[in-house]
Amino acid sequence: MPRLPTPPKLMEQFENGLIERTELHAMMAVHARALIDEMEVEHEFPLESRLEQWRNRHHAARLSARHGERRVREVFHALSELEDFFPAALLWNAAHLHVPLHCFIRSKRAPVFRVKKMNTSAASVTVWVEYSEVEGGEVIKEKIHLLRNRKWILEVVSRSSQDSIG
Repeated sequence: MPRLPTPPKLMEQFENGLIERTELHAMMAVHARALIDEMEVEHEFPLESRLEQWRNRHHAARLSARHGERRVREVFHALSELEDFFPAALLWNAAHLHVPLHCFIRSKRAPVFRVKKMNTSAASVTVWVEYSEVEGGEVIKEKIHLLRNRKWILEVVSRSSQDSIG
């Protein structure tokens, strides 16, 4: 089954006349249902959810302290623009400052998304990430290199699978 485009991509498709309003509503309803399902799981397992939230807050705080929240959000947003990157469904609203940074990190609960390492400079970022789609699924490790374009916006220029991150 093909992955559902992120909400910004759906809006872009609608505005370009590639999908009809009813298709847009149906696909946005799928996104909404996924959020509701996640809230129900958090309500059903409050202790596990709290532990996951603490882990994610800690990870986000470390990333933010080392690289700055603005830079981390910028990297997450650039990753969300990738068509074939599964965690884009988690990262699509990373540029919105009212959404806490820890909401984009998934330490243990599926779908997993972790930043293992990040090297930053003014014009480039290299990030090593781990992610999986389903509970108990294979963890995919990638090294992604981003560069600033002429408009000074980060864009992914290379991706490579990693057997070990270090």
